[in-house]
Amino acid sequence: MLLQELTEARVTPDAKFMAGMERAIDRVLRKYQDHLDANNDEDDIDLLADMLDDATSKFPVGFYASDDDVKDPNEWISAEAGVDDGEFMNIVLHSKNLEGKYGPKTFKNILMRALKHEAIHWGQYGKIGHDKLDDLVSGHQKGQEKMHKTGDPLDWMREYLKDPHELMAYASDLADEIKDLDNPDQVLRNPEAHKADLPSYQRYRQVFEPNSKELRQLLKYTADYYSNSI
Repeated sequence: MLLQELTEARVTPDAKFMAGMERAIDRVLRKYQDHLDANNDEDDIDLLADMLDDATSKFPVGFYASDDDVKDPNEWISAEAGVDDGEFMNIVLHSKNLEGKYGPKTFKNILMRALKHEAIHWGQYGKIGHDKLDDLVSGHQKGQEKMHKTGDPLDWMREYLKDPHELMAYASDLADEIKDLDNPDQVLRNPEAHKADLPSYQRYRQVFEPNSKELRQLLKYTADYYSNSI
């Protein structure tokens, strides 16, 4: 898949995968609510991760709980996707950020969004061709190299976020964030005025100006994802 193709062709996640994962997650969240009801609403994120891992065992997705400190206290979930012998995805639940704050609706929205983001990457890898991925240098890798030279983590973030793959996947996230708001059409026309409600847009605005080519491409994808989901 050429760079030009990446910037023109919107990739969507596999619908069967997303639907199957959502059904499994709904079952788990009902069972986890039973655990909370029986234990005075005391969270057990290790249990939640194990329940999700068991319920989704037929999919190439692994769920894990981590007690590590995370810089952003609002980051409940981290995710990564790749291709080895086959597609794989790892989802990490950040226990310290989830305990006492977990809410089923918010958790499900965040989790489904993370799954969708990573499944879009699977689709991108398929278009490129799995046999060509070893020759691909990702924005993450470029950013790591640059940060090692400069010592500035913003250099990593800039390279990571301007990667065409990430621009596309974050645009899907942003479209969903916009749809969750009461005035989505207005927000889509002027996300800068509503950035406090748009985590994905905020992330890009940390390193890019509103009129930058990266922000323009992000919003182009966002409008496309939004218009194809309403």
